[in-house]
Amino acid sequence: MSDLRLEIQKRHTLNWLIQGAAQHAGMTFHHLVRDELNDLDPKLLLLYDQYALINLLQYWQIEGALILGWPPWFWRRAAADPKHPFYNHPLLSKFGGRFAEAGRQRALGRCQEKKLTRLPIAFSFQVQRIVQQLRTLEAPHRARLVQIAKATASLVWGISREQLDAELCSKIMLKPGMLQPRNFQGAMFRAGIVGYGVVQQSGTGLLVVSKATNWQLLCKELVKGTADLICLHGLNRLDDETYHQVLSVTDHLDLEPWMLQSGGEFWRRILTAAPDAVPLARMLMHLARLSAGTLETVVAEMIEQPESAKLQLAKKWSRMNE
Repeated sequence: MSDLRLEIQKRHTLNWLIQGAAQHAGMTFHHLVRDELNDLDPKLLLLYDQYALINLLQYWQIEGALILGWPPWFWRRAAADPKHPFYNHPLLSKFGGRFAEAGRQRALGRCQEKKLTRLPIAFSFQVQRIVQQLRTLEAPHRARLVQIAKATASLVWGISREQLDAELCSKIMLKPGMLQPRNFQGAMFRAGIVGYGVVQQSGTGLLVVSKATNWQLLCKELVKGTADLICLHGLNRLDDETYHQVLSVTDHLDLEPWMLQSGGEFWRRILTAAPDAVPLARMLMHLARLSAGTLETVVAEMIEQPESAKLQLAKKWSRMNE
């Protein structure tokens, strides 16, 4: 396999880690700060639970499938179709479909508890009602919600709040040329965008800039942007030409939904194999710095042999700190 192909494969893996961390955060972050949210409005917590489930289950709804494609069909093609974006990828082609279905089943199992309907047409109407309720309830507390989001992301990643620029807004307005799609699916995803998190140059440093239409999404985008910032350590050794060649293949809007629908379960497996003593940011940075090819081997072990991987990572961390 060519060096360029290996680097493309590695970037796909890093993007899966980034999107997976964001999706997992969307499912859990509001419970880390439940007291602060309850102080603002006791109704918010359940609505964030419901919205988190909607964010995942939307890919199996009629509207999502018509635009993006039916998830089981997409993931089956990953192992058989040379034109598939994840064809021959040792992780995505093997585990992507399995993790997507596991995430779906986990979400469906929570619907009754969280009072979210599973009926297709009723689901769409409930989504509209939940979105409107969040908009109404969050409106008086936007400034405080932004601070809570930044504090939570800072706590989890160990990043300074000064490196986080966050905003809650009624509608996402993208600058010309920003997040340009390459096909119909990407264009539709961009047209309905409700949040983004990107790394931008600010003076002599880098800043995570996130905007979203509600707090749950804002947390996800802060996590995603920070994870992307950390994973830049896996790209900074590439020359400019190779860097742009890799990103021209891997970093596209139409690939994000697939990584989001499967990424939460992927990140859950990564957390299982993560040593307790290693900060998450350091673990992700270590993974990002692994060579192309080695990364997939290490991550595969974290998925398939989590206890062994945890022990090996703990030993490496111990040696690094001697």
